Amino acid sequence: MRKGMLFAVMFVLSLSPSLSAQTYSYDYSPLYGPLPLNPLSVARRLSYENFRSIKLLHAAIMNFGGGEAEVNKLVDQYAEASALYFQNRIKESAEAFTRNQIEILNTAKRLALKYKEDTAALLTDSIKLNFKNKFKKNFQEIRQGEASADKYLENAQWSVSRANDFYDRFKDAKAAPSLGLINAVYYFRATKENLFNMVKVLNMDKAQKDEYLAKYKKDLVDNNNKVYESKEKEK
Repeated sequence: MRKGMLFAVMFVLSLSPSLSAQTYSYDYSPLYGPLPLNPLSVARRLSYENFRSIKLLHAAIMNFGGGEAEVNKLVDQYAEASALYFQNRIKESAEAFTRNQIEILNTAKRLALKYKEDTAALLTDSIKLNFKNKFKKNFQEIRQGEASADKYLENAQWSVSRANDFYDRFKDAKAAPSLGLINAVYYFRATKENLFNMVKVLNMDKAQKDEYLAKYKKDLVDNNNKVYESKEKEK
């Protein structure tokens, strides 16, 4: 089951009254601790959360993760949990959705770390480029382009701070929604976008700008949450 099928499964899951009306019984005593989680509610909640996370991470996985193989693994796990759900094997479905949630979380951790490292390197390079350009101009009167460049740099510093905050808070999570780490990825992307815009407005030769930005073709596409296609693939 692939991307189109995921939407169909999500739609049917949301409109399945016979299953939502199903009861699940427990042999429960307060002596044994808190009431166990209802497998039906777990399955229905994770069917939504896991779908959302796979969708939001798709381009990032394709561009900087394990590619199509990793996406397919997550989708196949989701499909297995959904199949169990529609067979009324609710407890097994909840367990399968939970395993899928943990796998998605681990994927998000790897991706967030990759984005963190790449963004830190890009930030360093961009700051150096900005100051080298100012020295080259002998700190002449600040031009409009240089003022805009400084503003983009300020924006980048703010967004990377937000990204690092999300990353630090959720990097050690064991079993939780991936949204915190996904937010980190999206803020790292925002940082990159501001840094690329900074380079574009610098008062430097166009050929130098093009050469610099050419190193980050994949990042420029990824910033729009799209999958990068190399020239080799396009042929």
